[in-house]
Amino acid sequence: MRRVATAAPTEEARRLLAAHRPARDAKDDAVARVLASGLTEVARRTPTGPGPWQALGVTGYVCVPLLDRGRPFGALTLLSTAGHCPDGHQVALAEELARRAASAARNARQYAQRAALARDLQTGLLLPDLPEVPGAQLAAFYHPAGEGLEIGGDFYDVFPRGDGSWSFVLGDVCGRGATAATTTALVRHTARAVAPLLDDPVDVVKAVDKALNDRYAQQNNGFVTLVYGHLTPAADGLAIHLVRAGHTLPLLLDTHHTVNAVEASGGLLGINIPPRLSARRFTLRHGESLFLYTDGLTECRCDGSEQYGDTRLAEALARAPRRPAAADIVRTVAEDVRGFMNGRDVEDDQAALVITAGAREP
Repeated sequence: MRRVATAAPTEEARRLLAAHRPARDAKDDAVARVLASGLTEVARRTPTGPGPWQALGVTGYVCVPLLDRGRPFGALTLLSTAGHCPDGHQVALAEELARRAASAARNARQYAQRAALARDLQTGLLLPDLPEVPGAQLAAFYHPAGEGLEIGGDFYDVFPRGDGSWSFVLGDVCGRGATAATTTALVRHTARAVAPLLDDPVDVVKAVDKALNDRYAQQNNGFVTLVYGHLTPAADGLAIHLVRAGHTLPLLLDTHHTVNAVEASGGLLGINIPPRLSARRFTLRHGESLFLYTDGLTECRCDGSEQYGDTRLAEALARAPRRPAAADIVRTVAEDVRGFMNGRDVEDDQAALVITAGAREP
């Protein structure tokens, strides 16, 4: 047992109470007895057991249990001094205070447990570390909305296909919570399962769309947007073959710090309408970077109603250091977004994945 809080009319009395530790033996201590029985104890005398009762002049007390689903987990004790003893009204007040304190403690525990669960699930849905890809640098960031109590739908992944090429994906699931978590897992695991078997990214995305529609054939659980692609190390950089399904346009940062959108058409996934998808091929040359992101980045707001927007994002990318590494680009954009928001809470999850061609010079 430990003392959580103490209060007294004088600092010396408070110090004496704070220094006292309840006994574990229910025979010698009122707190121990109340924790064992779950019943309120009222006495018109000095408490039994060791304690600073004589120094405080205690002449009566009421000890009330704090209950969680009928089980005591704590106790509230009020001590009377100077010949006074607690009456019926004061006992009722103490029991009401204990009820409210128990409710607050229970809510705090549930809040902490829910936050820990959300963090654990989100950690399982995101990559703990990005893999080492020959001839490429990878960097990513994820900023959950609010206080992290609800699992978001933003995700990214990078994995080998088994033939020397690699798959990459970044997407956004409509909604939050358990449904978003299970949908994110379905998208990632489906892509990982079929990517080694299908050479065309369009076919991989169609397989993801089929898995979503088969799962939700009898209900409407929202939609998914993503960018999926294959990258293959080449002599002049990275050969990229990607498809966009209703997601924000990927951005290409070249060696002259010019930012251009990578055009690729494609519809939403998981809405029982076959998406019209077209793949795009290009070479990411040494020193160039591909920036994938979710709309939580461009749609975040500052104190007013103004959004961060596509233009600011392109300008932030262009301000990246000369010959930036993938981590430099992530850092530049994250700092710019944080400065724009000026301490305001994130209302939607933010995620980004950067692929830079070529190993960084020492």
